[in-house]
Amino acid sequence: MNYWDFTSDNNWFSLRLPENWAEYDDEENTFAFFNTEKWSGNLRFTHFRSLNVEEGIDEANQLIHSRLSSKPNALLIKLHEWDAAFYRQETISEDCIIYYWITGLKNDWFICSFTFDKPFLSTDWHNNEVIVVGEILSSIKIIG
Repeated sequence: MNYWDFTSDNNWFSLRLPENWAEYDDEENTFAFFNTEKWSGNLRFTHFRSLNVEEGIDEANQLIHSRLSSKPNALLIKLHEWDAAFYRQETISEDCIIYYWITGLKNDWFICSFTFDKPFLSTDWHNNEVIVVGEILSSIKIIG
C-alpha cells in the first residue's frame, strides 16, 4: 500500500495516510480525512499544544489518565510508542459508532475520533478500517 505524508499548516506535527485517503475541511484546528474508494466513515483529530508548561509536567499523560478514569469503557493502549485512551460510544441517534483515541506527548496532545456507520459494525470492512485508523494515528510525529 502506498502512503502520503500530511503536515499541519503550522508544521507542528505530521502523519502518514493511505493514498486513497483525502483531507476535507472541518472546524478550525481540526483535521479531517476519509477513504475515497469506499466511504467508511470520517477521521477527525484535533491537536493541542500548551506553550506554558511547567518543567516536568506531562499534560498529555494527565489528559489520557483523566479520560481513562472518566470513561468506564476506556482502555489504555499503545499507538506506536505513545500511550492512548481508547473507547467507543454510540451517537445520540444510535446510527453511528464513534471511536475515540486520546494521545500525545508532554505538551502536545491529540483528540482523535473515527465515526462509522453502525450497519457496518462487526463486518470485515469495519474491522479493517479501525486497524487502518490505528495505523494512521500511530504514525503521528511531533516535528516543530
